[in-house]
Amino acid sequence: MSGIIVSVIVPFLESNNKLIDTLSSISDQKNISQDNIEVLIVDATENTASKGTIANMPMCKVIHAKAVECFADACNLAASKATGKYITVCNCGDTFSDNYFESCIKVFDKNEKIPFVAGHRFCVNPVFREKKEFRLNKGQIESSVVSLFDNPNLINLELTGTFYRAEIFKSYKMNNKLKYESADDFALRIQLDYPEYVYLDEIEFDYFMPVSDDFMYYVPTNYKDWYTDSLNNFLKPLINDSKDRDGNIPLFIQFYIVFNISTKFLANMNNRNKHNMNDEELAVFLETARECFNFANDGFVLNKDKYRSLGYSEEAAEMFYMIKHNCSFKDMPFEYSEGKKEVYLNCNNVFVSKLTDQRVGMHVMDYRNGRLVIDGSFRQVFDLDDFELYVQFNDKRQILTNTDRYSLTKYFGISAYKKFTFHLELELDPENPQQTVAFFARYKDSIIPLKLSFLHHWSKFTIKPKNSYWRFNKYVAYIDNSSTIVICHASAMDTFKRELKFLPYVFKESKRSFITRIQYWLTRPFFKNKKIWLMYDKLYKGGDSCEYLYRYCADKKDSISRYYIIDKNTSDYKRLKADGLKPVKNRSFKHKMLFLNTDIALITNSNVFPFNGYSMDRSRFIRGLCNFPSMCLQHGLSVQKCAMAQQRIVDNTQMYFLASKYEYKNLSNHVYNYQDFDILKMTGIGRYDGLINNDKKQILLSPTWRMYNAMPVTTSEGEQRAYNPEFKHTTYYKIYNDLINNKKLIDTAKRTGYKIKYVLHPILSSQVNDFIPDPYVEVVSSVGDFNYETAFQESSLMVTDYSGVQFDFAYMKKPLVYFHPSQLPAHYDDGGFFYDTMGFGEICTESDQLVDLLCEYMENGCKMKPKYVERVEDFYQFDDHNNCERIYNEIIKYQQQVNKDKLK
Repeated sequence: MSGIIVSVIVPFLESNNKLIDTLSSISDQKNISQDNIEVLIVDATENTASKGTIANMPMCKVIHAKAVECFADACNLAASKATGKYITVCNCGDTFSDNYFESCIKVFDKNEKIPFVAGHRFCVNPVFREKKEFRLNKGQIESSVVSLFDNPNLINLELTGTFYRAEIFKSYKMNNKLKYESADDFALRIQLDYPEYVYLDEIEFDYFMPVSDDFMYYVPTNYKDWYTDSLNNFLKPLINDSKDRDGNIPLFIQFYIVFNISTKFLANMNNRNKHNMNDEELAVFLETARECFNFANDGFVLNKDKYRSLGYSEEAAEMFYMIKHNCSFKDMPFEYSEGKKEVYLNCNNVFVSKLTDQRVGMHVMDYRNGRLVIDGSFRQVFDLDDFELYVQFNDKRQILTNTDRYSLTKYFGISAYKKFTFHLELELDPENPQQTVAFFARYKDSIIPLKLSFLHHWSKFTIKPKNSYWRFNKYVAYIDNSSTIVICHASAMDTFKRELKFLPYVFKESKRSFITRIQYWLTRPFFKNKKIWLMYDKLYKGGDSCEYLYRYCADKKDSISRYYIIDKNTSDYKRLKADGLKPVKNRSFKHKMLFLNTDIALITNSNVFPFNGYSMDRSRFIRGLCNFPSMCLQHGLSVQKCAMAQQRIVDNTQMYFLASKYEYKNLSNHVYNYQDFDILKMTGIGRYDGLINNDKKQILLSPTWRMYNAMPVTTSEGEQRAYNPEFKHTTYYKIYNDLINNKKLIDTAKRTGYKIKYVLHPILSSQVNDFIPDPYVEVVSSVGDFNYETAFQESSLMVTDYSGVQFDFAYMKKPLVYFHPSQLPAHYDDGGFFYDTMGFGEICTESDQLVDLLCEYMENGCKMKPKYVERVEDFYQFDDHNNCERIYNEIIKYQQQVNKDKLK
């Protein structure tokens, strides 16, 4: 080969250190000389030319273009200067497998009609624990010529990493007026003219920044104009331009319509809601989505072919159908047809699902006081008013009744659909050597056996790996044929045999989990007879209610072994050690074994398994070893709507310790599913025992966080969030950075002798250096050496918005002021606490109003007004410092039942 064969366009729009990775992967290509490659770096930063790496690579050509502001302009400019036969594009940090160029060139050499070649794509951003497959690759089976007429779901959506014939690439222009979708638009318009391409599974393109298929981490999901504006400015013109002379829209464009809109919904599902549209704007978006859906046929909307790349559930498919046709669930034209032990569901002559695909979901399985306890659910894809669901336990049949606990799925904060939920307590016969549990659905004269799925950490079993089992009390349980729970009397030998059947399948999927199980059995004799309480707050931060209880119990002679878990590098770990206590290092071998052997997990934050290092995927390997409930000591009081995180089954909660009758009233709502279980205990909150007034004339600013301002959790729930480079551009940042520089506030504080301290919520503490305060104001991270208790004791007044720290501060009857900025969406749903009638202080919605009120308080000595003192006294059940004592007494009583259930 001679001359330039491949032109690689690299837009360099902002300085980063990822360019070297990209260039290395290009220079390392097999069987193609660097003399045959040109790398066109479009430099909008004036920082690349001086890099020694580029200077030593003759293939690199820097195009200085300071005026270039967007990806589209950079690609258009570079394309006009490219001299290669083939053109591809990549961003800084993207890399090619070493056979990429050679393999693509071979395809072009064999087939002159092929316009472009695409490879297997993976995102390698560190937000993922391992590289993540591009969603639109799901469905690609092997290297092949792809026809979009035959496979409309196999659109090649991403421009980067795709090898184009240069004459084709240059004959199209990227639309620089499209803020987010210029690459999608470019790629799709080429496919309108060239609907066949080659996909090569044996080559790999690794991209650094998540793209539009990733509804968790794609950056534009956070911006309002990615929604309605994008539909109007990008999707609608694409639809109109794609119509043929008869007005028909190609199937692959119809597929893309559904893909594009569904990604916007998935990016705002449940607690991913970005809160970036008000009610009126959201209504406009939904109407615009309806208009676009009308150009896609119902088969795509309902995903009748079950394309994995669409990534949404059958319930969501029905929701999209309802949006498109402006109808309700009850108005959907469902049609049932019966088969052999089967019922098929169609909607408007489009296949939706079959009943045997609707598995009974197991959320919690437990053994308590001689009973098998099951909390489960059934998806409402079918209209369950037409069916009867029942459980067959041995020779007894029991109709399932809907407990109506919280099981909602929301999009943009709006309830979309929910599950049928049930609770069972089945009395085991201790004399019966084998007992069975199975589920069925009756439709007319058909009885359909239902398979099981294990949806949660607490479900004890897993379908994969095979041969999972659960050992408890004197029983062992296993799953027969994916549909029947079998409970038998167990011996040590029987358990050993079942472990030997399970281990090879664990080893095949996870060698680390295989080792963990071996370690469990080797150490089991040491832990077996111990009565273990596992305790933790945030793993990167102590000082919450579990530490208080841990300290209270330290000298108790009650035969309980208590272990407090915290990261070894924290100042709180060192503090506990210095006080003569023995905290356990997070993720240490001891921690891992304690978790598997614990009797009771005592927690302040929900999600026990993630806090202990087990994702839903990883817990599959150890669920059957875990026989413990959790008890909630609370981080913040539960007076708002928090059923998504605080309902009973999330953590298999068996005790929930409360400080207020208003909490009891809120949590007694049926959606939490605590009623009739004797779980809610009025004891007070453990950390309140440390709230002793030591006023040092300090104003404390302590707002909560906003989910859309923080980086997502990427590893463990107990870890501090990563730094978010976009935080400085948020309204939240501007409001609070302006506040801590307010001249009137600072001048009044100086004159009256008050200090001002602004404390960042733990989840936002990575952003501490973003704030630029007046020198008189101290801005601190709440992780590390910071101690909330000391801050509360020494402060005279607190400003917060919705944070649970308000309840700690009010407990001392010190004044609070609520700052609910009008520019920010609320971070709170009223449950049993209403700020206007129950709040412990005034509510301010504007910064000037807040400053005036704070100045008034400082001028008058920061005293809580009688009106708010009365509210405090009405709210709290106790005002003493004996909370840990009451909590301890309740747990000790429960331990007696645990001893019985675990044969201790």
